[in-house]
Amino acid sequence: MTVKQDGKVIKTIPVSLGKSSTPSSSGTMVVMEKAAHTVFDTTDEDPVNGYKTPIDWAQRITYSGQFIHAAPWSEGVQGKRNVSHGCVNVSEALGEWLFQRTMMGDVITVSGTEEKLKNGNGWTVWNMSWEEFKKGSYLN
Repeated sequence: MTVKQDGKVIKTIPVSLGKSSTPSSSGTMVVMEKAAHTVFDTTDEDPVNGYKTPIDWAQRITYSGQFIHAAPWSEGVQGKRNVSHGCVNVSEALGEWLFQRTMMGDVITVSGTEEKLKNGNGWTVWNMSWEEFKKGSYLN
C-alpha cells in the first residue's frame, strides 16, 4: 500500500489482500465508516462456516464488507501473499497509524486484483466516466 498526503508518498505499508476464493475488489473507493474496535460477524450469513472476530482499526470501503483493518494473524505474510476474505489486511501498528491519518471520504484505490468493483458497492461514482455519471443524473 502506498499512502500519499498532498500528492507525496509518506509511507509504504505491506498488505495482504483477498485470497483467490474471496478476492478483493479493484477500483477506486472511499472510506465510508471507521471503527477503532469492532467485531466482524458473518454467522448470520453462514451459520456453519461464519466467524466472529474482534477487529481493530477498521475502515469500510464497500457496502459488501471490504475493509482496511489490522490483521495480526496475517502479519507474517503481509506484503508476500494474499490470504484475507477480501479485506486489505495491515499490521496492528500500521493499522493504527493509518486509522489516525485517514478521514471519512478519503479516496482509496485498490489495484491488481481480478475482481473489479461493481457500481453501487459503496460510494463508487469515482469509477464512472463523466458520460456514465451523467446518464444517472439530471445533467443529461
